[in-house]
Amino acid sequence: MASTKSKPIVVATAFPAAGHAAGLTKISAYLVQNGYTVYFITGSELKPGIEKTGAQFIENPWDWEKVHASRPADADVMWDLRHLFADSTHDSHRVLKDTLERVRREYPDREVLLLHESLSCSLSPFAYGAPLPEGYTSFPKVINFHTSINITEDGSVPPFGPGIPYDPTPENLALWKQMAGGFKAVTGSVVTHWEGIHKTLGTTRPITGGLFDFIFDLGDVTVFAASPSLDYPMSNPSPRMRFIGGLPLQRPDAKFVYPTWWPTITANAALPAGSPDKKKVVFVTQGTAHLDYDDLLLPTIKTLGDRSDLIVVATLGVRGATLKTSDGAPAPIPANTLVIDYLAYDALLPYADVFVTNAGYGGFMHGIMNGVPMVLAGTVADKAEVSARAEWIGVGVNLRTQKATEEAIRAAVEKVLSEEEGPKFKAKALELKKENEDLDSLNAFEGIIAELTGR
Repeated sequence: MASTKSKPIVVATAFPAAGHAAGLTKISAYLVQNGYTVYFITGSELKPGIEKTGAQFIENPWDWEKVHASRPADADVMWDLRHLFADSTHDSHRVLKDTLERVRREYPDREVLLLHESLSCSLSPFAYGAPLPEGYTSFPKVINFHTSINITEDGSVPPFGPGIPYDPTPENLALWKQMAGGFKAVTGSVVTHWEGIHKTLGTTRPITGGLFDFIFDLGDVTVFAASPSLDYPMSNPSPRMRFIGGLPLQRPDAKFVYPTWWPTITANAALPAGSPDKKKVVFVTQGTAHLDYDDLLLPTIKTLGDRSDLIVVATLGVRGATLKTSDGAPAPIPANTLVIDYLAYDALLPYADVFVTNAGYGGFMHGIMNGVPMVLAGTVADKAEVSARAEWIGVGVNLRTQKATEEAIRAAVEKVLSEEEGPKFKAKALELKKENEDLDSLNAFEGIIAELTGR
């Protein structure tokens, strides 16, 4: 029997895409620095970053990008959950099983702990009765790490998807409950599809509850790297839910190569606040997954191109990318605009006055942790919900669309930068930054490990 004081061997598993693995990568780096042995399962393109943390990289071969390339134009989030995620279960489960068996062979007397990104799709067969890995008489303790907003099916908040504003009047509560029932009917086919995959892997129990409760109930605890105030209050929150605060910023290291135009940013920042030469900095991104630059990035640089009082910085989200219009022609770059293929958000955001983002949750949390007000435009996946929460807490302007017009973007940026309303956006951004920093997320995460393992 291993000593309760021994640190467990940690197996981390994340869906093989950067946005899903980023949070657990930061956590793994912290754990390795504090004496834990970590095995990390994710996609091959993430191997350098995983190995940089000191963790042992294990490849998940699921080629989600190939699947995504076949995505129909009219596909919705249900298509994604069925084909990108549920269909990955075979590969993901096999690799997790093999890794757990390897760890048991290498460390026969040590406790094992699983860090499971909520859409890793590797754990659920075990949770529903699939045979245990060899060498285990019970399954290890599990921390389920969620990389987005809370999507538990609770009638006290709007149902997930359309980004309905949070206004819990009796009439809205009744409507939300009715909508939640309809939503379960829509997601039922995905649950059935997932259940069929489970059966081929030897499960003995059916999936219970709704789709999102199924995803959230996989661990002993479900962790959100955010403060509670970043999400809607629930009347009956699950006791498994833990909000640990946003993960620390990751500033560029000594080897980081800054773009040639970087002195433009630093020289502007060095000017005194009242200088007539000091310009406001607008940082715009289309994210890293839904990369139609006509949605947000191109309209932003076009509508702000005549503003000599602004520096607009646009990152394309993919190394080696070039900015082109929808017809494939090189996009014109205004004189006040700097474009780069890929840039770490935490390098530029400390200099930004407003962050124009497609509302991916990772980008949203980078804005929060840097204390930067936002303009958000996105409706696919979880983006409408992220935008709605940003608006509700007062840290950003929600454009309520996937394809933003130039007029709407300009008005929103001007609102965030205005003398009348700008200070309240900035004050809320700084308040939330401090709130999340004070929660000390990495230390809180290690506290959860200690709680689960009895150390």
